[in-house]
Amino acid sequence: MTLRSAMSERSNVYFDMTEALMAFGGKNAQYYGIARTVHEVGKALAQLETQTCFVVYSFAYRRFFKISHRIDADGEVVFDFPSAFSQTKMRTVYRSSLLTAALQGLDRFRAGRNRRIWDFNARYFAPVELKPGVFISLARPKLLVDPVWTVLKDQPSVAVVPLLHDLMPLYKDKRRRFSSFARNFLNDNRFLIENAAAVLTNSVFTKNEIEHFVAQGLLPATPPMEAVPLVQFCPEGKEPPALELPQTPFVLSVGPNLGNKNIELTFSALLALHRSGRPVPDFVIAGTARRRIRDYVAGKDFDPIRDKIRFIGNPSQTDLVRLYRGALALIIPSRMEGWGLPAGEALWCGTPVIASTAPALKEACGDLALYVDPDDSEGLADSISRLMVEPETAAALRAAIASHHPSFRTWDDVARDVVIAALRHAPPASRLAG
Repeated sequence: MTLRSAMSERSNVYFDMTEALMAFGGKNAQYYGIARTVHEVGKALAQLETQTCFVVYSFAYRRFFKISHRIDADGEVVFDFPSAFSQTKMRTVYRSSLLTAALQGLDRFRAGRNRRIWDFNARYFAPVELKPGVFISLARPKLLVDPVWTVLKDQPSVAVVPLLHDLMPLYKDKRRRFSSFARNFLNDNRFLIENAAAVLTNSVFTKNEIEHFVAQGLLPATPPMEAVPLVQFCPEGKEPPALELPQTPFVLSVGPNLGNKNIELTFSALLALHRSGRPVPDFVIAGTARRRIRDYVAGKDFDPIRDKIRFIGNPSQTDLVRLYRGALALIIPSRMEGWGLPAGEALWCGTPVIASTAPALKEACGDLALYVDPDDSEGLADSISRLMVEPETAAALRAAIASHHPSFRTWDDVARDVVIAALRHAPPASRLAG
């Protein structure tokens, strides 16, 4: 089924841009994960000239508004987001109807603030009444529950098709069963699964994880479910270069953090290289400058490698591509990922990836990466050292990456697959209306 033939059978396809609106308003900020996925898929659908209606949800007015877009002189899709926006997400739908009613009554102050913000920044948005069709959203569950509740309440003839990204919060902490965040996350996912016409996932791994938690009884049985893997694509930037890249070999990390993202392993590996007398590359950390990481490496243990660490906060797309292409390797040692966009972007730029053995990273990189256990700092040190002192190993990896480049997925691929899968599994409008 082609995208055109799939959409010819449906008169109304709504794509939810709320996540992108909440993430950055009109700023072309550097961001990763779910917000980027929503924005890029939305841009691809607009470029493909589908009859998609792009909508955002107002937590102030509990309704949907249509968002327009234009194609600029460079061929870039630009959505008509406000230049500044700070709408507060208000949780108003809970598993308990009594709790829902009580907290809705207590939320008048934030509701008033949201209305003032919306009226000032988004007053030009036109309200839209959803008609029988399909509502597709790639937003985080906590941003999606209230919009779905509104769809079910106001227009039950619209089929809801969410895409779920990962289930990491459902893995129990060693010291307690679930945090309050994890309980809310669980309830949000339950609500979406129970009310979806179909469920999409961002990887086969996430699909398998959902099936695992269904088998455990933690999640309800799902409607039809299909994996739509994400991308290896990395666009060229349009800005002039502004960074001076390191003149010595460097490894790269993009959007890292402590904990699940496991940047600690890279620091330990660099220390291991230093202790063994092997060459230590520079370590460039690109993305939002996280204070936790800076505080982590401020201790005396990291004195031997501190001059090797360089933070680059939110590089432009041009400079990000330059960093990818100039790096010895991207290192992504996460304990778990739903997909791992930086790994795919590095491959698109022809750069080797040293990844953890997390299943989603293997799905994103296939045979084109070097893999290490997420607890094996010596193994990571050995992989870094191989690329530094064995030019033939690095050259072979780069050649393999280049040979696979024609098969790499783009945002156009994801956009087509999302809509086709949603339309394939959602009930026809005639059945919904009945």
